[in-house]
Amino acid sequence: MLPSRYPLFLLPIAMVSFVAGSNAVAADRVSAPDPAHRWLEEKAAYYEAHPELKDLPGSGWKPFNRVRWEYEVLTAGDGAPDPGARWRAWEETERRMGRAPTPRAAWFQLGPENLAGRMLAIAFHPVNTNTVYAGAAGGGLWRTTDGGSSWQALTDEIPTMSVSGVAVSLTNPDIIVITTGELPGGLVDGIAGVGILRSTDAGATWGTTGLQYDLIEDHGFHIVEAGPNGTFLAGAVDGLWRSSDDGVTWDLVRDGGNYFDVKWKPGDPNTVYTVKGEDAAGNNVKISTDDGLTWTKAGTGQPLSFLIGKSKIAVTPADPEVIYAAFEDIAGTSFTGLYRSTDGGGTWTLQTSSPNVGGGQGWYNLSLAVDNDNADNLLVGGVSLFRSTNGGLSLTTSGTGGVHVDHHDARWQPGTSGDVWVASDGGIYESTNDGNGSWSYKGGNGLITYQFYDICIAQNDETKMAGGTQDNGTDIRLGSNNWVNGLGGDGMVCNIDPTDFNIIYGESQFGNLAKSTNCGQSWFPIQNGLTGQGTWVTPVDISRVDPLTLYTMRSGPGTYKTTNGGASWSNVSPVSTKSISISRVDGDVVWLLDATTEYTTDGGSTWATSSAFPFATGGVFRVLAHPTDVASAFVTFAGFSVGAHLAYTTDFGSTWADVSGDLPKMPVRAIAVDVQEPDHWYIGTDLGVWASTNGGANWTRFGAGLPNAVIWDLEIHDSAHKLVAGTHGRGAWEIDLAADGTDAPEIAGASLELMLDRPMPNPARDQVVLRWASKRPGPVAVNVYDVSGRLVTPLVARDRGDGIIRQATWMLDDVPAGVYFAVLEAGDERVSRKVVVVE
Repeated sequence: MLPSRYPLFLLPIAMVSFVAGSNAVAADRVSAPDPAHRWLEEKAAYYEAHPELKDLPGSGWKPFNRVRWEYEVLTAGDGAPDPGARWRAWEETERRMGRAPTPRAAWFQLGPENLAGRMLAIAFHPVNTNTVYAGAAGGGLWRTTDGGSSWQALTDEIPTMSVSGVAVSLTNPDIIVITTGELPGGLVDGIAGVGILRSTDAGATWGTTGLQYDLIEDHGFHIVEAGPNGTFLAGAVDGLWRSSDDGVTWDLVRDGGNYFDVKWKPGDPNTVYTVKGEDAAGNNVKISTDDGLTWTKAGTGQPLSFLIGKSKIAVTPADPEVIYAAFEDIAGTSFTGLYRSTDGGGTWTLQTSSPNVGGGQGWYNLSLAVDNDNADNLLVGGVSLFRSTNGGLSLTTSGTGGVHVDHHDARWQPGTSGDVWVASDGGIYESTNDGNGSWSYKGGNGLITYQFYDICIAQNDETKMAGGTQDNGTDIRLGSNNWVNGLGGDGMVCNIDPTDFNIIYGESQFGNLAKSTNCGQSWFPIQNGLTGQGTWVTPVDISRVDPLTLYTMRSGPGTYKTTNGGASWSNVSPVSTKSISISRVDGDVVWLLDATTEYTTDGGSTWATSSAFPFATGGVFRVLAHPTDVASAFVTFAGFSVGAHLAYTTDFGSTWADVSGDLPKMPVRAIAVDVQEPDHWYIGTDLGVWASTNGGANWTRFGAGLPNAVIWDLEIHDSAHKLVAGTHGRGAWEIDLAADGTDAPEIAGASLELMLDRPMPNPARDQVVLRWASKRPGPVAVNVYDVSGRLVTPLVARDRGDGIIRQATWMLDDVPAGVYFAVLEAGDERVSRKVVVVE
């Protein structure tokens, strides 16, 4: 049993009882050749043969490059990921946290509260129509109990934040089963899974099951569904798995192949359908009449089995004999077609193969659902969302309301009339009229699942920041948690001018650089002088010494420099670098990272190559110039390898030290060093943020309350002394570095569940801005009192805390000069700040 301080995950691996016979099947599978590498090579060859697709929206070129880039980062370009590496890193993390002292500082959420990231799965409570569950690609499992007006994260402490499927038991709704790990194209996409997890208390706590990481070669799933008899079926890359005891133990009932979907026949608890697709024989819709134990091909008229790729099926209680099946071709580049059976799967008829709903990325996204009340009404999701009212004979775009592209799940809600929910790369949406007309966005109510690639902060205003995100552009935070959409596409690296927060540099995929001079309201390209194309995430860095100077790269030509804020660029090095860092001590010192590092001390006129790393490493990921020592720099390494994960030099790379210390074996993607306390190092890993204060000899998980999310970037606001983390699935977070050290600010009643920031400004004449947050579940208030304890101004009153940082403004009109106290109150806890009002 794990320590009680981690109640969300109850069962360690040693306590799991495995299904007899399953291990033998899995042992052969674990040692099989890596299918991800093969798939990437085949896909790359396809796009090389069809270069016209590289500039075509919806061709699949963009998601393919995202998958390829992440895979190469984690594997250093070759070799298969170790299925158990993430689990072992998590176990070591939990052991270490159980022995660690109580943190002195806590993380609080920065949002976005109004925007959501990629969502993969939806499940409904079988009785309560207000309760809906949603699984995120990198943000875990979420639940709403008020029809999407608010959301609660349920899995912030489980070993992986990638939830590809969710099912609620139809016989006991407190039992929830989730599948982990995302598998577009048959490979893990960034965040590995750890098998199937289970809750028996509606998501309050979680345990392992008889199917976990070492039983599957790619540790990822497509789907899990619950049946009327307490049976669960889960489709994975390696076959179809079945549980007959509400998810406790699992048997492999179909070996091999991608099983993309499962549906029980309405009104018949023993009849269930599944669909298989891959480059092999036996691909088609299959039927079982014994609750999933044995399977046969479902009738005639289906497409040729060797042509079937990603596929979905749908059934309806309006006519239990009607079944729909949507098939993408094996390459994922064309829509094989929408098929229909009206005799329970005995015969199938092609309804339509137009339009090409998946564009060229059918391997990445496909969804299918049919109306519970009308068997002729259905939705088909690919790049866009399509609707049919004639049994699939024709498809038209579904409604209005700005539904985000790239669809992964669609479901009509039982017990309602006309309610249908969809999951896409932009969150969760609901229609109350069968998808005919308008859609309401359900991801804007605290479903915080944004996938950041990069975070940049305004050094002259701690309330403002920006971030590049997966498929949601570069977005701006102007003080509130309702972030503003900025630059489109996949947002990548961003930089804010350290002297003027109105000047923001952003980019979309492949280094398409742009600049805003009005805090993201408008953008213009800054490509003059750049030739060639950047990488998927193209490095860019801005000088803290001269903010008009930036460096970036292009594959082939190498590294470029601008000294006029991007108006023009000149080539300064042939190195096509993976990361760039400009020294804060001397702006002429710049570090580049490839297999090793190169550096310049004269602004790029000449370059020197550092020594090779004298120890084993994973793939290089990021370089950071030390903020106070011009000759020192850090390099981080991705991958779960046994080699170094962080290297450090103090002599321009003549020598390197492995400063991974006792860090668990996991990728390190980000690093920040406190300029006020340069011996305080912070790293972002695939399991949160870690800190060292002794030169990397020892590392501890830093702060309380941060989910087990993949950390892609870390930034420190120097004057506010705040560390900001950009996660790939749980949005942005902030922690007060002063609260963790000896320079604690003037604050009474400090708490790990409450945050009341320094009043801005203080002293004040016209107004005071108070940043606050509460993690307490009950009512929360922010009030202002005078020195006698008299209530002067009530500022905030909310029903509950949610850990999200918000702002309250105290207007000082008619407020006499003097000393006051701003107080954050939640339950029996109070935190106060002194405020001085002047004439």
